[in-house]
Amino acid sequence: MTVKETPAVTVIIATYNKRSTLFYAIKSVLWQTFTDFECWIIGDACTDGSETVVAGFRDPRLHWYNLPVNSGYQSIPTNEALKRARGTFIAYLNHDDIWLPDHLQILMDGIEQKETDFVYSIMEWIGDDSRYADIPQYPDAPRPPEVPAILHRRDVVEDIGYWKEPHEIRADPRVEFLRSAQFSGKSFELIPYLTVLKFDRRVDDYGASSQQGMYMERIGKDPLFAEKELGSLLADAYRQLEGPLSMKRVRFQFMQSIRKMMVKRRIDPGCLKPWLKPGSRIAYWRRGHGLDSNDQDR
Repeated sequence: MTVKETPAVTVIIATYNKRSTLFYAIKSVLWQTFTDFECWIIGDACTDGSETVVAGFRDPRLHWYNLPVNSGYQSIPTNEALKRARGTFIAYLNHDDIWLPDHLQILMDGIEQKETDFVYSIMEWIGDDSRYADIPQYPDAPRPPEVPAILHRRDVVEDIGYWKEPHEIRADPRVEFLRSAQFSGKSFELIPYLTVLKFDRRVDDYGASSQQGMYMERIGKDPLFAEKELGSLLADAYRQLEGPLSMKRVRFQFMQSIRKMMVKRRIDPGCLKPWLKPGSRIAYWRRGHGLDSNDQDR
């Protein structure tokens, strides 16, 4: 395969010791119908042989670099990849999520047609006993998209800067990066196709591979997978909408309204919890997953 010196897209995967799910993430990159990309897989000082997973694919578009010191979060690995990126556009994929085969093609078509800074698709969250669609609504989205669903122009980083580290901010660095783009006037456009599956990891097992393999097998066998999955999600959402009104749903909608008003006024909704110290969100997540001070999930 001939590799272009300047590919259209740079795909970024930040990873730490999850070789079992990293395999599926990379496989979902390589089955893309859009092939003009490079993929940087940056290890956060991985010690589980993740590099052998990358090498096993024998694809010249894949590039591996392992940081010498563990940073504890995906900001530094992501920034390392951004500095190495040669693509005009940037796409992200978490090491335990997967793309449907037309993800890059759909987003590339969308960003060229819409002439926007960011595009994002519909993403499905998949847990052990629940699933739902994630569809942020701009221009005043109270919560930004998850990064596996977005594609943006590389020059956006020159304007808003790189990902912050957890100890610098109260918010999740992903949220802060996308919120900075939103508040600086960058444009976001929804491309209404289901193209991403995000797996909600078990709290007590960082290394679990969950359901990635099973879903990839289903996608490979059924060309109408996305349409059927969206139909099922729509039916579930309708049942919930028509069901009894719960206080949990009322609270959620109330808080969403407040966040939306704040975003419209360019106020970060993170201010709703001023007692949180910088880095506390990531520290809380790490404790909940039983990771020690040197280990951090994505």
